[in-house]
Parts: sequence; structure tokens; C-alpha cells
Amino acid sequence: MIVDVFARAGAGAERFVRRFMPDPFVLVLGLTLVALVLGFVRTDRSLEGARTLVGVWTGGFGNAEILKFGLQIILIVVTGEAIAASPPAKRLLARLTAMPKTAPQALLTVTIFALVTGWLHWGFGLVSSALLAREVGKSLAARGVKIHYALLGTGAYTSMLLWHAGLTASAPLLMNTDKNFLSDLPAFKGVQSKIPLGDTILAPYNLIACAALLLIVPPLVVAMHPKEPVGVEGAELPAETTVVIDTTITTPADHLDKTRWLTLITGALGLTFLWKHFAEKGFDLNHNVVNCAFLMLGMVLHPSPVSYAKAIAQSVRGVSGIVLQFPFYGGILEVMKHTGLSEAIAGVFVHAASPRTLPFFTFIASVLTKSFVPSGAGEWAVEGPVMLQAARELGVPFGKITMAVAYGNMLGNMYQPFWSLPLLGLMGLRARDIMGFCLVLFIVCFPILAIALSF
Repeated sequence: MIVDVFARAGAGAERFVRRFMPDPFVLVLGLTLVALVLGFVRTDRSLEGARTLVGVWTGGFGNAEILKFGLQIILIVVTGEAIAASPPAKRLLARLTAMPKTAPQALLTVTIFALVTGWLHWGFGLVSSALLAREVGKSLAARGVKIHYALLGTGAYTSMLLWHAGLTASAPLLMNTDKNFLSDLPAFKGVQSKIPLGDTILAPYNLIACAALLLIVPPLVVAMHPKEPVGVEGAELPAETTVVIDTTITTPADHLDKTRWLTLITGALGLTFLWKHFAEKGFDLNHNVVNCAFLMLGMVLHPSPVSYAKAIAQSVRGVSGIVLQFPFYGGILEVMKHTGLSEAIAGVFVHAASPRTLPFFTFIASVLTKSFVPSGAGEWAVEGPVMLQAARELGVPFGKITMAVAYGNMLGNMYQPFWSLPLLGLMGLRARDIMGFCLVLFIVCFPILAIALSF
């Protein structure tokens, strides 16, 4: 049976990854050395060239755009978790936690929730799916129902499988702004640089691809569950995150700290920005719009300013891995740009491409580049101009090439563990616990996305 095939495949991939995959920080250090060596080979192979290359690498740690994007990513994660920790969201999570009675039901619930919420908002989807998976695991353990906890975490991590095809996709949102990096490139002077969402995340082929993954991935996750019950394994279940607020009011300052009206009014006023924004620009999303919306929504959902502030403070712990690793990936990004490594990777595929095959080759190049640049916006910055120039020369729609890079980046999450760090921290897992199952998802989803780009 096909279920047995995927169960054996999942078990084999898990054993392999557990044995050979290092910690994500070790991985980024290894990728750093690889990028530096390749960059040295491509440039002036001298002592002075090596010094220059090291200077470029360390300079990437303080790159203004990298730091700006890093802060945007941190805001997405912490505001997403703060919303998930609000009383209304926790009540919703409690209802969802009580629904699954068996291991397959739990895996289906978590995976479907992750895919849908990840498409809507990658930060909220990643964090809320991790919280849901953690609570489902604890609920099943309390009822004596055995489940492979790491596979449950894999189901939660599928929120990153659809994110770059969804409403918070970095490359499509960036290109949907009137002035973007493309408009500043000499080769694109006089060319319409804005790519509407109707050509990217709202294009029919993309919506069909997302629907196909939504139908295929949850049953696949269930199929990888071992036949023999294995219990909650792979981690010690973390304690539930609870924001405890002293409601005693003895001074005017206490009243201001604990009143609901201050955050409710401020948040509501902030949310009116969305009404004005959409009224004037239609369904036009970018990172600033999404971050503003979730920041204000979190204030509305929490009972007081102190409650919201404490929820934000507690959620910051989930971004420690991002804070540590992001500068190193920024350094890698600068090395790739300085030495032309990204163009070299892209060029191998562009030179062999035709108007029909360019989207597919772009997809392949994006998957490979993902190893060195896990950030969707970062990868687009180094790979996008090369691919769009090829698209212009071959007459391929810019929107299709944008989504080809996006597909490669989001599928690459199934082997590049960087964005699993917040989830791993919340669930008490290690990257090697889930990445074996993720590799099976990578193999199955690859042809689906490749076929979508052919239309």
C-alpha cells in the first residue's frame, strides 16, 4: 500500500537526518566557509583579495537593508505569537486542541491549520501552528493517545511550505510596490517595474497549486506516521506559555496599566489605516501593512497594555536563533553579491533556458540558492535581477519568474532549517527531529510546483 511506502520513506529519512544533520548554527557556519572559499576562487586569489572578501563578509553583518528586514521578520514572529497568546486566540486553540481524538486526526488538524494560516500570514501561521501542535501533543499525552511528536512538529512546520505563495510573500509584495529595487536598475529604465498581485499570488495557476498542496500534504503527513505507536517522542513537552497579570488596582498608574480602553482605542485607530489603505489601493499588501495590522490587532485582542507588553516580551525568546544566525546569512548574502556567486548559480540555468523552460530553471536555481540565503527577500534581492533580465530578453512574464523564485524559496524550507527555529523553540524539538520528514515533503511537492509553473 502507498501508506506503507510513505511510512517507510519517512522513517528512513528521519533516521538518516538524525544521524547526519548538525545543529542549524553549525550549518550556517559551514555555509559561511563554503561561500567564502567559493568567493575566493571566483575573485582575486591573493592575500589582499582574501582580506577584501573577509571585509565584505563582516560588512554584511551591519547591512542596513539586512538589519531592517531582520527587524521586520522579528516583528512578524513576536506579534504573531502575541496574537496567538491573546485570550480569544487561546480559546480558539483550546477548541482545536480538543477536536482530534486519534493520532491521524491530530496530524490532519495541525497540518491543515498550518497550511492555511501560513498562506494567510507566515509569521502568525508558524507560531500559532507550533502552539497548536504543542498543546495537541500535551492533550493527547494526557489522554494516553500516542503520537510521534516530531511528526506533529513537521505538520506545524508546513506553514512555511505555502508562505511564499500566500498573502505575506516577500518577493510578490516587494514587487507590488510602485518603487522597488528593479526600478533603480539601469537595465530596467522605462520598464514597468510594478508587478500586480494578479500576476503573482492571485494568479490562477498559483491558487490551483496552493489548493493541490492543501489536498495532498495533510494525508501525506498522516501516511508517514509509524504503524507502531511510539508515544510523544523527540522532546520533553514545554510548559504552556501563560501571561499572568496582577489585576489589583491601587493607584492611577495601575489603572492606566490595566485598563482595556487604552489598547482598544489605540488598536482600533491603527486598524482604520487598513480601511483607508484598501479603499485607496485595493487589495495591496506589503510587509509594513501586514506588520501594522498584526501589531494593532494584538492590542485589540489583549485585555490591557501590560498584558500585551508581557506577551511580546515572552514571544521574543522564540527569535533567539534568528538573532544569532541572521547576521551570518547577511554576511553570506554580501559575499554572494560581491563575488557574483548568485549570478553564477542563476546563469548556469539561464543560459540553457528557453522562453518555456525559464520558469522551471529559475525554480531550480532558487532551490539551490536557498541553501545560502534562507530569507525570501534576501534571495530575491540577489537572484531576482538576474532572472528578470533573462525574462525580459526571452519575453517571459515577470510575474511568472517572481513566483518561480518564490516557489524555490518556500520549498527550500523543507531542507533548510533556518525558519524552523521559532517552532523548534516553542515545541522543544531539534531541527534533526523534523527535517527527515520534511525531505519527503520536498520530494513529493517538487513536481507539483514545477508543473504549476508550466502553465
